[in-house]
Amino acid sequence: MSNDNLNKFLKAEGFLPGQQKPKQQPQPAPAKKTFQSKPKQQHTQGPKPVAQKAHVSNPNAPKPKNKFFQRKKNVTPQGGHTQKQRPNTKGQGPNKPRPARYGQHKPAVQQLKKVQYPVSKVPADDIRIIPLGGLEQVGQNMMVIEWGNDIIIIDTGIEFPSPEHLGVDVIVPDISYLKKNKKKIRGIVYTHGHLDHIGGAQYLVPDLGYPPMYATKLTKELLFANADNAEIPKKYRISEINEKSHVRLGKFEIEFFHVNHSIPDNVGIVVKTPHGSIVHSSDFKIDPTPSDEKPADLDRIARIGDKGVAVAMVDSTNALQPGHTVSESVIEKELGKTIQAIPGRIVIATFASNIGRVAKIVQAAEKDGRTVFLSGRSMERNIAIARKLKYLKCKDGTLKRMSKLAEELPASKVLILSTGTQGEELAALTRMAAKTHKAIRLTPADTVIFSSSAIPGNEMAIVSVLNNLADLGVTMLDNKQLDSHVSGHGYAEECKKFTSLLRPKYFAPIHGELFMRYGHRDMIVRDLNMHKKNTFVMKNGRGLVLNKDGARLMTDQESIPSRPVLIELGEEIGETIMTDRTRMADSGTIFVSINQFKGKVKSVEVRARGFRYMNMELEIFKILKREMKACFEKNYGPKKSKKDLEEMLSKSGTRIFYQKFKKEPLVEVII
Repeated sequence: MSNDNLNKFLKAEGFLPGQQKPKQQPQPAPAKKTFQSKPKQQHTQGPKPVAQKAHVSNPNAPKPKNKFFQRKKNVTPQGGHTQKQRPNTKGQGPNKPRPARYGQHKPAVQQLKKVQYPVSKVPADDIRIIPLGGLEQVGQNMMVIEWGNDIIIIDTGIEFPSPEHLGVDVIVPDISYLKKNKKKIRGIVYTHGHLDHIGGAQYLVPDLGYPPMYATKLTKELLFANADNAEIPKKYRISEINEKSHVRLGKFEIEFFHVNHSIPDNVGIVVKTPHGSIVHSSDFKIDPTPSDEKPADLDRIARIGDKGVAVAMVDSTNALQPGHTVSESVIEKELGKTIQAIPGRIVIATFASNIGRVAKIVQAAEKDGRTVFLSGRSMERNIAIARKLKYLKCKDGTLKRMSKLAEELPASKVLILSTGTQGEELAALTRMAAKTHKAIRLTPADTVIFSSSAIPGNEMAIVSVLNNLADLGVTMLDNKQLDSHVSGHGYAEECKKFTSLLRPKYFAPIHGELFMRYGHRDMIVRDLNMHKKNTFVMKNGRGLVLNKDGARLMTDQESIPSRPVLIELGEEIGETIMTDRTRMADSGTIFVSINQFKGKVKSVEVRARGFRYMNMELEIFKILKREMKACFEKNYGPKKSKKDLEEMLSKSGTRIFYQKFKKEPLVEVII
């Protein structure tokens, strides 16, 4: 942009002498009141009618912006924004929305759901099945079943952040609806001990008032162990259950059944209702010869079907994979042969939660005369739990914490069990590959075996680790070279068998991406001759209503708040913070310091960090200084708050950079 054009733009905006800035329309009184005091989170845009309790939207209110990490809690009931938000104005240039990452489906029509309409009253006969997470991403598994004044919860899972979630530790579901209905919660029931089903307990259970919790023996131990704050598990009220247990929570009668997965003690859940049972499959597969426990109880599942199933919610993660999964016993035998055949040091990377497979690896290493070194905090913790519960039986001398002894022993006598299969930044294998591990240095004589598969979204991080290992010259083996891993989620034939045993009236695929669940639904309709009208593809916050008339999807007005909640250092962080972080990462930061006295500017200092130009003598920074000085002196007033002035100057500075570079660095003004 030439200086003449830039001056015309600044004059048109009213920031240079000789041109009056157009007067802004006065804000209506209600909006002013909301601006001055921090509002409670609202989910409506219009005033509440006197004749009814349900909130109704205002058709004249502006629709929410389709903005990356738009912060809903800063939207006022009138559709405006509080002063903490930085909404874009005409001519400023929008914050470019980032494409939806893999594992988080964001169709355009769903953007209209950002403003929710909670229902004030639900008919007493209606039973609502509401997923809060797990249906539009891999992780955050959490299901709510509500019947009158009773609510039960199935699982409280987490999702691991993607690279664009800068600084975020984990992501959990939005439980704002549950917090408002805390007195209705009768208990939380857990299916199994994977983090995408139990990892959110330490963040969510305290906010729900520590309701009763029900879990199998292994899941119970993992719930107690998986907490950064040791004081939180002390308040848990966990009752141990098994596949034969019967639990009554309010009006709900709950039973369980055993299914296989990649972790022991996994159960499906049966919730009995007057309209038929609601069955939650959990993550499952049908393994006739599992290595760590008994096969799935197909007879029990068939008996549940005989008694009448209203809704079957079935795992869809691998429903599009043809055939059957490989048995875990095959993996056990293959890994045992491989360990005996390799003469040098072996590093096996696997999921720490895959306790059954870890136990078999340890036993195979012990049989081969190797010492097993445990690398990774979660690996050490889970091995200790497995030994306590007798899932792992080995000699005391077989297991050792990772140390320099792994370098000193003969290579043929060492096996290292490591975390880091997903390329996590601080995981043990990642540090070994990057040559930053304190206790071990990998050499070309070493063999690294991946007994795992890539979780969608982690592919690039895994590639980085593979590149580093290749550069070290180590031998790498994975599921392409040998049967080193099998999924814990059933393939197509297992999904069809499970559903056919239950013979449900209605079918709702759960877990997995949206395309997986639609494909699962179509397969059931095609191969099991189920009417398509009796199948439902739910979404987070919008589930099913079951009553004497049958089942149906919830309407938009019946849906409840659903959004990813970002957790850093144990606390929720706002989406505005993520927007600022993203802008800084994308375009850098400009710091502007204005030294003034009674409205007269003495000096303006500018510094840039991460911006494409760092020379403060460039014309763009001179223009920025002049505009900051003129804009401040024009808008200064004794009664005007410094915060308002800084916010206005920040927006003005952002406009200059967008007009010139089509970039939006974070302009931070300090008066």
